[in-house]
Amino acid sequence: MVKIRDARFAGSIYEKKERLLEVAVAGRSNVGKSSLINALLNRKSLVKTSKLPGKTRNINYFRVDLVDRPSLYLVDMPGYGYAKVPRGMVGVWERLAKRYFLANADLRLLLLLIDIRRDMRDEEWIALDLIRHTPAKAVVVATKTDKVSPSERQRKANELHAACGNLPIITSSSKKWGMDQIWQAIIEALPS
Repeated sequence: MVKIRDARFAGSIYEKKERLLEVAVAGRSNVGKSSLINALLNRKSLVKTSKLPGKTRNINYFRVDLVDRPSLYLVDMPGYGYAKVPRGMVGVWERLAKRYFLANADLRLLLLLIDIRRDMRDEEWIALDLIRHTPAKAVVVATKTDKVSPSERQRKANELHAACGNLPIITSSSKKWGMDQIWQAIIEALPS
């Protein structure tokens, strides 16, 4: 469906140069944001992953040049909600997210990642509320779904659907489940 010509790190929020449409990837620490971006781009280590949560502390841009479609940025947001991060970091994340979401005319889509084994918490609701104040669309993406049984996967997907009103995209970065559906959501969010 989508063919990628090239993908590369383009800098942090303070370094990016060219204006392109943006797709933000947000979620709690250790939810699999970096792994999902690598899986989407069919790369093993373009985005650095870590077993330790809270490693991404900045907004990082990855330029994606597509075949027969405009280039875009996949934006790796810092994780939130990690217990060992100082208490003040939650407020820092919220201020950073507000500035990024609300003052960003290039943002077209938020991929809000939620570990299928966890429930939605305040930070997910904050992100969904912020995105409602922008022209961008939000899509809930359930991650790590290969770590639960099929019946548990379906039950949790139904719970997420009931909680936030849209059916989540079921993904597993290691098994590459759901990548076509995410690309479809990205393409639908971009102007034709």
